[in-house]
Amino acid sequence: MVGAQKKVEAQESRVGQASSQNYPTLSASTNYARTSPAGGSVHSNYSSDVSLSQLVTDFGQRETQIDIQKENVTVTEFQANDRQRNVAYSVSEAYYGVLAAKRNVAVAEETVKQFEEHLRQAQGFYEAGTAPRFDVTKAQVDLSTARLDLIKARSSLEIAWKTLNNAMGFMDAPSYDIADDMDFKVYEITKEEALERAMANRPDLKAQEHSAVSAQKSLRLAAKGQSPTLSAYAAYNFEGRDFPLDEGWNYGLSLSVPVFDGHLVEYKTKEATANLEEVNLATESMKNDIILEVEQGYLSLIESEERVRVSGLTVKQAEENLELALGRYEAGVGSPIEVTDATVALNDARRNYIQALYDYRMASMALKSAMGESMP
Repeated sequence: MVGAQKKVEAQESRVGQASSQNYPTLSASTNYARTSPAGGSVHSNYSSDVSLSQLVTDFGQRETQIDIQKENVTVTEFQANDRQRNVAYSVSEAYYGVLAAKRNVAVAEETVKQFEEHLRQAQGFYEAGTAPRFDVTKAQVDLSTARLDLIKARSSLEIAWKTLNNAMGFMDAPSYDIADDMDFKVYEITKEEALERAMANRPDLKAQEHSAVSAQKSLRLAAKGQSPTLSAYAAYNFEGRDFPLDEGWNYGLSLSVPVFDGHLVEYKTKEATANLEEVNLATESMKNDIILEVEQGYLSLIESEERVRVSGLTVKQAEENLELALGRYEAGVGSPIEVTDATVALNDARRNYIQALYDYRMASMALKSAMGESMP
């Protein structure tokens, strides 16, 4: 972001450079010469002068140059805003990545607790003579697998934290926590509203449109290349062989009219025309890309919303199924495999629900980014 701001500052300085032509130019010079004419004696010659010049008119060339640079400042500002939009999306993606990873760790920890409890039950039944040794061995294997999954989940969380810090530009940030707002909240908007907002707000499109304006003015400037220029000047000078030097002054107007430039203006005009046509084509192409991006984002939002609803229902069903499997095992009519399958199914259902929540949140963020709107 700092680099983008520096580009804006650099472009603003170009406006000042173009505007400097509105001010007079004051200069001073002094000369000393030692000469020896043929057949004459060697003598010194001194001269000094102070001169002032001012461009009176170049028939709109200065004003057009300043307008072009101002348009370029606007282009650079919108490009900086677009960079900010992309950074905000990257930070949001990393932020919700941490939240999803934290929830996956919680699921893995809960799964470990469930298998620890199942192992205690199996050992108790085995010691009471109501269950075979296989039940204990199976519970021990399931618990070990769950603990491995917990290690992986914690490692993923650590990576997610580093990714977030990197996205924010703080790799050595001290330990901190973030608020969990990944719960399901419907983002209500129609596709037509999304498209309308995108065309009105996208900073990259605004930058492209102002680039087209700049190209139009550049074409106008190229066509003014045959315009005459009128300048005023004044000078005061001192000159002579000995001191005190003779003094003098002069002032007047200077009119310069281009007569033949080797077709330079013609070729500059052709170049500016081609550049304008290229920018206009790029603008239309960008509009089409934005429309496609919004439509894809909207469809992704609708699809992920349905997945959240379905996966949430799946979690409830898996919880009921595990409760039934545990009840059957405690009553002595179920098998440890049934408990394992039900526990794993619940674990998968919870992780799928977390993924669906993450996907829905990112789909809404992607759609907001496609519309050029700010993200929380």
